[in-house]
Amino acid sequence: MQKKTKKNVSPRVFEETQKFYADHFDSINAGCEYILEAFPELYSHTIHAMRGKFTRGELMLCIDVMNGHWYNPPGAGQEMTPNVSDGIALDHLDAKWKIDGSVLNQKLVALSIFERACLEIWIQAFWAQDDHSNIEEYVAQQTKKA
Repeated sequence: MQKKTKKNVSPRVFEETQKFYADHFDSINAGCEYILEAFPELYSHTIHAMRGKFTRGELMLCIDVMNGHWYNPPGAGQEMTPNVSDGIALDHLDAKWKIDGSVLNQKLVALSIFERACLEIWIQAFWAQDDHSNIEEYVAQQTKKA
């Protein structure tokens, strides 16, 4: 078994964030390490549990509407829903992707804020790739039942 090596990172956070970690962990650093190490596993489990909840067209609309979106950590899990709603109302993206916009809006509202934040990150991960030609495969993995 290969030994894992930890790498130093130096994230900057606001004072309120530091206070959260100081109040909930032995130290700010211990809290940051815990959250940074725990999050990928929590994200993976959450994305896996959401597989099959959305159709291809619904996910394509979400990816489409979030293209170029500037992600704001305090707004995590709260930004995609109004963007999707506006994309449907103003740009008729539901017609473009051949979906029922009200059904998609209901599905997004029914998710927990953490599930929506993970879905936003899943979309951001697609746009962070250098090559976007794999969109069909990317979306297909998420439309399969868990």
